[in-house]
Amino acid sequence: MAVGETVVEWERIPSYFEFIVGIYRYVVESFNQLKDPDYDFPKGTWRDIKSYWHFNTSCILTILLMAGAWTIVRHFSTEWIFKPVGKLFALSPHNQAKMPESAWKFVYSSCAWTSTVYVVCLSGRYQFFHRPSMVWDNWNINTPIPTDIYILYIIQCSFYLHSVYATLFLDTWRKDSIVLLIHHVITLVLVSGSLALRYQNIGILVLLLHDICDVQLEFTKLNVYFKIQGGRLKKHHEHIANFSFCIFALTWFVSRLYWFPLKVLYVSSQNLVDRKISIPFATFLNFLLWVLLAMNIYWFMLVLGFLFKVATGQMQEVDDTREYDVLEKIEKKGAEHSCQQNGDICHNVQSDPHFVSSVRSRKLVQTKTVLANGKAVKAGH
Repeated sequence: MAVGETVVEWERIPSYFEFIVGIYRYVVESFNQLKDPDYDFPKGTWRDIKSYWHFNTSCILTILLMAGAWTIVRHFSTEWIFKPVGKLFALSPHNQAKMPESAWKFVYSSCAWTSTVYVVCLSGRYQFFHRPSMVWDNWNINTPIPTDIYILYIIQCSFYLHSVYATLFLDTWRKDSIVLLIHHVITLVLVSGSLALRYQNIGILVLLLHDICDVQLEFTKLNVYFKIQGGRLKKHHEHIANFSFCIFALTWFVSRLYWFPLKVLYVSSQNLVDRKISIPFATFLNFLLWVLLAMNIYWFMLVLGFLFKVATGQMQEVDDTREYDVLEKIEKKGAEHSCQQNGDICHNVQSDPHFVSSVRSRKLVQTKTVLANGKAVKAGH
C-alpha cells in the first residue's frame, strides 16, 4: 500500500430480515410523529416547505433550459448521427426506426453513470457507497452542496424532465410506458427534492445504483437491432445480446433489489431512527423510494417472464417483450406452433367463416383504437 493511501472500510450490509424490521420500526416512529398534537397539518407542512425548501430561481431556470437543450440535442443526434448509422449498416426499416431511441439513451446513461462512478467511488472524496451510513454525517439544511455532486444533480434533474416529455411524444409506446412515465415523475421529484433539502449524499447513491441497468439494457437492445444487416444475420451481435442480457438481469437484481434496499432504503429509514436524526420530509421521500423499489420488482418480473418464455421455447432470441410488435410476433409464433401440433383441427377452425369473421373484427377494432390514439402501426401479417 502506498504511503498516504486511504484504506476504505466496507460497512456491513444488513440482511433482508433486518431491513424489514427496520422499515417497520421507521413506519411506527413516523406514524407517532404524525400524531403529534403540536404539528398542524397542512399548515405545518407548508411552513416547513418555506423553511427548508432551498430551490432558487436560477437553479429552476437552469434545469428548464437544459431540459430543452436535451430535446434539441436528441433531435439533431437522431437526424445527423443515429439515422445515418442505421442506413450505413443496412438495418431493417423497422430497426432503423427504433434504433435511434436506444442509441440516445445508451450514450446519455453511459456518460451519466461513468461520471457518477468517478465522483462517488473513484475520486476519493466520498465513501457513501462503501459506508452508506456516512450520508447523514454533519447533515445541515444550510450546508452548501459540493460542486461535483451539484453538477451531476442538475444534469440528471434536467434529463428526467426531458424524459417525461420524451416518453409522451418521442419514444416508442410500450406496455409499461405508463409505469415508466410514473417512474420518471417520481425520480424527478426525488432528485429535485433531495437537492432542495440537501439530501444529495443519499440521492447520488440512488442514481449510482440505477443508471448502470439503463446502460446494459440499451446496449443489449442495440445489439438486437444490429444483428440483422442487409437481410443477413450477424451472429456476433446475437451472441453479445444474449450475454449482455444475462449480465443485465444479474445486475438488476444486485443493484436494484439487493444494494438499493439494503444500502439506501435501510439508511434512509432505520439509520435515522438509530441515530435519532430528525429531518424534514423524510417520510414523504422514503415513500417515493419505496414506490421506486416496487417498480424495480415489477420490471424484474418482466425479466423473469422473458426468461420463462425462453425456457419454454416461446422465444429463441433476445427481444424487448414490452413492445407491442414483439408481443404480436410472439403470439403469431405461438399460434403457428399450436397449429402444427393440432394439424387438421387448426385448419378446420381457421376455415370456419365465423372464426375468420371474429379475427377480422378484432383486427378492425385494434386498428381503430390505435388510430384514435394517433399511433401509426402496421396491421396484419
